[in-house]
Amino acid sequence: DATLDFSPGLNLVSGPNGQGKTNLLEAIYLVLTGFTDAGRLEQLVRFGQKEAYVKATLEREDGHSVLEVGIGRGRRVQKADGIKVSAHSLLRGGAVWIRPEDSDLVLGSPGGRRAFLDALLSRLSLRYASILALYERNLAQRNASLRSGELWALEVWNTKLSELGAEILTLRRRAVSRLSELAKSSHTGLGGGTDLELKLLETTSPETYLFDLEAKRSEEVARGLTVLGPHRDDLEIVLHGVSAHTYASRGEARTIALALRQAEYTLLEERHGDAPILLLDDFSAELDPMRREHLLTMARKSPQAIVTGTESLQGSLENPERRFTVNAGKLALEGE
Repeated sequence: DATLDFSPGLNLVSGPNGQGKTNLLEAIYLVLTGFTDAGRLEQLVRFGQKEAYVKATLEREDGHSVLEVGIGRGRRVQKADGIKVSAHSLLRGGAVWIRPEDSDLVLGSPGGRRAFLDALLSRLSLRYASILALYERNLAQRNASLRSGELWALEVWNTKLSELGAEILTLRRRAVSRLSELAKSSHTGLGGGTDLELKLLETTSPETYLFDLEAKRSEEVARGLTVLGPHRDDLEIVLHGVSAHTYASRGEARTIALALRQAEYTLLEERHGDAPILLLDDFSAELDPMRREHLLTMARKSPQAIVTGTESLQGSLENPERRFTVNAGKLALEGE
């Protein structure tokens, strides 16, 4: 249990590895955005316990708001100002979380890049979040029909899936165009050069979606799944004219990932008018001094940033508004 009062500006949470710094940021990110990377909700609950609870009181120009999330085995309850809400209701600017694992956005599977894109677009547009949820439900039902041999139902599912999928593709194209511009600018600022581009690798198009589904029927019946659509597409990252997924070094991937997160931050601020809270996990990991300084500048410009690092990092972060220490999961404000 912990109750923490973070200051505007820069907040530093320091301590040795494995003491709970990342857990703190995950709790903040979950309550502010509704998102988690955990495969199962129970993975977020402390070992030996059945439930977990996070509450955040936010101060905004237009007043205070209170967000709450309670999680247990396979279930989650979210509230905003005491009223139960869906995850979609929390999908606003909220927070941007930058962490060492972000390199996997570049070097990892297409599924990770799709998840990044879908999460960002869901926070930019409630309509996108709603359409994506409907698409996923219809996709599951269509796949069930393919596996059960109920081919008479495919005509209905094809129509619904193509309508929803075509709108997802259209919205993705629009967002990726702007995201690519911002990522390129950020990548240049990070010293990675101007030769960065984001593209969508699509398995179909809004115009041909329904036709392509019909054309793949034999293959889909044999495999028991839907082989094309937004759930099979990829966000291609091109560096120096080639796929960064295939050819980027670990250092290049880290720089690209930072550029993507900075572009995410800017897009959310543009869309909602408020800068997100910036969460920087393991501030110095895999970063040279120039890129650390770039991130620190970004943190200093943010209305509020919460930065974690090892104890040896403290001297690199000059004059934070507040310093916290963490040891064995216990957090304390320095000086108290």
